[in-house]
Amino acid sequence: MAQDVLPPDRSQPAAAGLDGGAPVRRHFRLRLPVGVALGLVFSLMMIVICGVIIGYMSTSDRRIAGRLLDDGATATLKVNRAVLDRFFAVQETALQAAALDLKRNLSVAANAISNRYGSLFPQGTRLSVREAGSPAVPVSPALTGIRFVRDAAAEDTMLELAYGFERGKELVSLYPLRIVDGLLGQMKWEGRQQPFLLEGRDKVISISGWKRPVSQAGPASPLPSLSDLGDHPLRAIWQENADAHTMGGNVTGRVFPSSGGMYTAILADITDGPAAGWTLGTLYQAKDFGAALDQSRIVLYAAVIALCIGAFLSFLLGRLLGRPLTRLAEASARVRGLDFDGIAQLPPSRLTELDNVNAAFNGTVSALNAFARYVPRQLVKRLIEQGMTDPRQIETREMTVVFTDIAGFTTMASRLSAEETAGFLTGYFELVSDAISAEDGTIDKYIGDGVMAFWGAPVDQPNHRELAVAFVRKLAERLDEEADKRIRVRVGIHTGQVVVGNIGSISRVNYTVIGDVVNVAARLQEYGKSVDPDARLIALASEETMAGVERGEGENLVGRISLRGREQETSVFRIV
Repeated sequence: MAQDVLPPDRSQPAAAGLDGGAPVRRHFRLRLPVGVALGLVFSLMMIVICGVIIGYMSTSDRRIAGRLLDDGATATLKVNRAVLDRFFAVQETALQAAALDLKRNLSVAANAISNRYGSLFPQGTRLSVREAGSPAVPVSPALTGIRFVRDAAAEDTMLELAYGFERGKELVSLYPLRIVDGLLGQMKWEGRQQPFLLEGRDKVISISGWKRPVSQAGPASPLPSLSDLGDHPLRAIWQENADAHTMGGNVTGRVFPSSGGMYTAILADITDGPAAGWTLGTLYQAKDFGAALDQSRIVLYAAVIALCIGAFLSFLLGRLLGRPLTRLAEASARVRGLDFDGIAQLPPSRLTELDNVNAAFNGTVSALNAFARYVPRQLVKRLIEQGMTDPRQIETREMTVVFTDIAGFTTMASRLSAEETAGFLTGYFELVSDAISAEDGTIDKYIGDGVMAFWGAPVDQPNHRELAVAFVRKLAERLDEEADKRIRVRVGIHTGQVVVGNIGSISRVNYTVIGDVVNVAARLQEYGKSVDPDARLIALASEETMAGVERGEGENLVGRISLRGREQETSVFRIV
């Protein structure tokens, strides 16, 4: 059986209840597409699990890197201190050997001391004997003093070591500071280091690779101050700055900005031995000193980027896994709307359960699509939308009923084969069904070569008379355009009170109308062959239908007639 195709009714508010009563209150519930939900779950799981692992590894890496920096700085300072201690130990041994010889021969001339003992000391060292300036000079040989002095003859600053070897006598050795510079060269075992020595925290003894400003030294202050370093980064080591701070950890150090960059200085205050009061240190560019931390930071950044990429891929994977379910949901929504023609076959899936579901759903759609050809699909859809699926849903309404029939069909069918007859009827039913649907009518049933339709239910249509008459006019237009001129149609229209609803048994019901109105519409259709048997289209309507309907051109009163089976006469109008 052909089916009616009607547009959805837009006269009812979207929030109305199923019975057309008060609007149903809906509580807001957040709904996500299944693909998005799966993607978010996978992404969040990856972020949480991997985030914990990355956080733990990052913390451990930074802690290990920090410990390695502390250990490396401590080792560097110990090695540098060992170089300095070895120098003083060697010099003290040489002074002791020379002092013992001098003690045995106090008559050695002062100018012969350097010639006699100079080979024991670094090149450029000058030796002399002098009277001790303090009665505290010990009887036994010992190092009695270390200081920096300005040598007027050499116009240079010298490191002076005094060694008491006899009561009132000291052996004095004067070392050019280039010897100390050479010691710093031994402390620099990689290019990024710049060892330095300070007297206290302000006086500069030597800096690896730095040329000492001789003109700024004097007898009262033989060593330059940090402020005399010009543009050397070390001059800003103790300056207060928002970016400067003391290093944490087990090593004393300072991080500070200078000369357009950040620097790190690790320090060790010497509290014993000949160099007591000195400060031994090594200067780095901060990026070089903290390379291990930077590496751990780079690893962290790389891990975070990888995590983001993984989370994004997990989200895409979730969307990919959820796509079949999304297609299934969309197809199910079309099934609910009885839109079987718009449902595409669900594709096979590599996942067993999804493949089984898709196959079962495709089979269900095929079965429903075949079954839908035997029921008025749009009527069922409207009944579902209106909540009128109860088999006992019956009511009395004023409605307009239409009957159509093919004039001379019996004679025509006798000259046609079965296939030709079926094709002819299919074209006719499609013609009539399209005109009914265009005016929001509902097809009740197909009766042989006739069609029964109605207006006014299941959706309220106050203008049901006008719609039924408009259907006739629409049908006339379609017949004029129809190429098959064998189609001649009779139409009967009547309006009145009918019983409408789901009528039948529990197992099967029809939504139909019952009442005298149906009979009158059928009789009017039959009476059309008495009025104009050769008309391409003749449509007769009762006065109940035409009441209040604006009459068009050609619509006139046929007369008052007695229809078969009715005693009371009926005023009949010809619409077309």
